[in-house]
Amino acid sequence: GLEKFFQTTLDTLLRQIDLTESKPILLASPGFTAAAFQKFIMETATRTGDKALLAQRANLVVVHSSSGHLHSLNEVLQSPEVTARLKDTKYARETRLMDDFMTLLRKDDGRAWYGPKEVEQAVEKGAVGRGGGVLLISNALFRAQDVGVRRRWVRLVDKVRDAEGGEVRVLSSEHESGKRLEGLGGIAAILTFPLDDLDDEQDEEIDNAANGEAQNVQL
Repeated sequence: GLEKFFQTTLDTLLRQIDLTESKPILLASPGFTAAAFQKFIMETATRTGDKALLAQRANLVVVHSSSGHLHSLNEVLQSPEVTARLKDTKYARETRLMDDFMTLLRKDDGRAWYGPKEVEQAVEKGAVGRGGGVLLISNALFRAQDVGVRRRWVRLVDKVRDAEGGEVRVLSSEHESGKRLEGLGGIAAILTFPLDDLDDEQDEEIDNAANGEAQNVQL
């Protein structure tokens, strides 16, 4: 009876998750049921030669819960072991995204831009949307004294996430990946398609503004 339950649960789990992604899989129960299910998963993966499932061994996190009811989910998610694991996963993802950004920046193929003006232009052109667009922004920008500055970044985040369908990552300035981002002005983006000369466009705007001021002086 228990083995049939484990098999049904595993079949359901495999339909819901992407085994190519490395994310924690929390197995929670009173007693030893969760540990037994973890063992069943690994034995099944070994027996069937499922390499993708075997690779999830390190992601299976067994956690004790007071009951098997849904209300115990909060108890599980608040346990120190789980919060530490999820935090590590978040930082690992952010570190990987920063590495990907730096790789694209070195390639200089127009798919990686940093700096407030350049990133805002990329977002306006629809290049930080669904299909791989990622906005990386430091949490330090949201702590600006000027309310208008804070609203500027909130609007940008909302546009990328809600309107464009891109991924937004707010990096902690206290973490290594956040410190790397701060060195780039606190904001960067991985684009879904290449854009060239965004910095040239900014220089051109400055030149046009300067020329306009010069003409006004002559008048």
